Amino acid sequence: MAVRLPQEVITHIMRFLNVSDRKEAAMVNKTWYEASLDPILQRDVVLHFNGETNYVPLSTFSYRRLSHLALSQLDNSMNTKHALLKSCQQFNESLKSLSFKSCNITESTFVEILSYCTNLTSIDLSSCNSIFLSGKLLEKNADLQLLRESLKNVKDLNISSIRQLSDVTFNRIVTICPNVEKITLVGSHIVFSSEHYIPRAKSRVASSAVLTFNNILDFVRVQASLLTSIDLSRNQINDDALESLVTIPDLHLQELHLLACKEIEDQGIIALSHNQKSLKILDLKDCIGITDAGISAVATNLVHLENLALNRCRNVTSISIKKFRNLSHLQTLEMSDLYQVTSSGVEEGLCGNAGMPLTRVNLSCCSLIQDGFVEKLSCTHPYLVHLDLGSCNNLTNQSIFEISKNLKQIQFLRLAWCKKITDLGILGFEQDIGEKKPTETGCNKNYESTTIFRKPISKEEKMKVQKLKEEIIEQELLRYKLSNLSKLRDLDLSMCLGLTDIGLVQVLKFQELRYLNLNMIPITNVTVFALTASNPSLEHLVLAKCAAITDDAIEAVAKRLPRLNNLNLSSCDSLTDKSIRFIQIHCKRLRSLDVSFCRNISPEAIDDLERYHSVVSVNRRLVGGKT
Repeated sequence: MAVRLPQEVITHIMRFLNVSDRKEAAMVNKTWYEASLDPILQRDVVLHFNGETNYVPLSTFSYRRLSHLALSQLDNSMNTKHALLKSCQQFNESLKSLSFKSCNITESTFVEILSYCTNLTSIDLSSCNSIFLSGKLLEKNADLQLLRESLKNVKDLNISSIRQLSDVTFNRIVTICPNVEKITLVGSHIVFSSEHYIPRAKSRVASSAVLTFNNILDFVRVQASLLTSIDLSRNQINDDALESLVTIPDLHLQELHLLACKEIEDQGIIALSHNQKSLKILDLKDCIGITDAGISAVATNLVHLENLALNRCRNVTSISIKKFRNLSHLQTLEMSDLYQVTSSGVEEGLCGNAGMPLTRVNLSCCSLIQDGFVEKLSCTHPYLVHLDLGSCNNLTNQSIFEISKNLKQIQFLRLAWCKKITDLGILGFEQDIGEKKPTETGCNKNYESTTIFRKPISKEEKMKVQKLKEEIIEQELLRYKLSNLSKLRDLDLSMCLGLTDIGLVQVLKFQELRYLNLNMIPITNVTVFALTASNPSLEHLVLAKCAAITDDAIEAVAKRLPRLNNLNLSSCDSLTDKSIRFIQIHCKRLRSLDVSFCRNISPEAIDDLERYHSVVSVNRRLVGGKT
């Protein structure tokens, strides 16, 4: 008789699994399911409370000790309110995060819910306009006192995108959260010239009509010793306002987010770099007024930075990027769409300091990046886990070879629109055979480079090249295939037109791969059969504009990928209603499907799928040639 493992042992084993694998393990039997519900594994579980749901399984969730609760689509009926309050009471001890995002809720229900949540550390009120509409929220002192005691542990407050937020309601919200350390005001309607709203010869008072920046500064001055993070993204903050914020005494920020603050220029960034030297995270994406002067000040003064985002700051050049070698703590760097940044400049900035603990790099659309930088980066920072080189058009097979050879820990790799990458690169050839002389270990010892790598001019020559490639694959020892990146979870090869079935069949073998994008690659059913057989963990698959794949390929996808929840088949004209039928029968977990512009799939088949399948979203534009 087999001895069962104790539940505690199974729970301990599950601690080493990712969420997807843990879900699969939980389905083995009842004992494994109960082990998966242990509170130690439930730290990141989010329960979305939908007001249309008539049944709330409190007894089932009580053991899971949920820490995050998101409310949505509440109808404000007595039954919904009763179930919601019961839920909050049930989860009170473990509940740490509560989201009212875009929620239509009454003021009284809001107060009552929060009164039960005494252990919250995070509240999200973003886009929750209904409770601020009247301006009477928390106007009773009794409510203020009650919630101030209940919410004393709240550290993170999100009040973004609230149209009716005023000085008065803002002050009431921050009053009930006296220990806030992180405040988020993304897209808020903040008035930066508040003197227009103050009558002459009168002292400044809190406005009941608008939210003024002066009022926010008053809050920051009071909270300065506690505040560590401020997010003012998508606001009209300018240099003067930023300078007045960062020069507040006793304010020592660790995070500052200024995404799409287009009024900010170098003056404000220089003031920031001189006054907030403890910053670890700085987000300046889409700040189009910033130039090298501001970024140089950041690189010189903010030496504790760990995360820096400069996406689409298009006036930044290599002059300031070279100074990034001073950032000895930098872990994440995002600087996509910097068209003036050169390969040598980025190499000096990122590879000039080998002690930099870099793990995530985004250089998408940096069109001047070349193979030499990728080679140096992969050697200097072999522990990279995230690398985005999409639309770096100058990269060749040499880059993919260096990545496959050195970046063994990488989990995210994006090479979309790198059209010079071919099968030889992903198969592990160091460089195009035609570029080097024959050597004892070279892969060209039996073949003439001019024969293999000259652009084919006839069907017969194409067949000859394909045959020679297949012979090379069989005879040569390919040490650095793309498939050697065994920890890869996200792979984007879309628009890499040099890739074909020959190479992809050999390398698409990743046990942990969750996301795969093969958009517009000229593959056939052969590649689909291979990837479905060797990538059992796939959850998101993009085969858009792969015109050669047929219903047989979709049958393989549906039957062999049990975890699939997102499938994109747009513009696959060879597919018919049979594919939809396979999806309907086998893809039980599918939540999103895109079959737009599939001219041979009928609207009736999609109607049937939506009627009898649990799929949440179906993109069906011009299916069967009809809207």
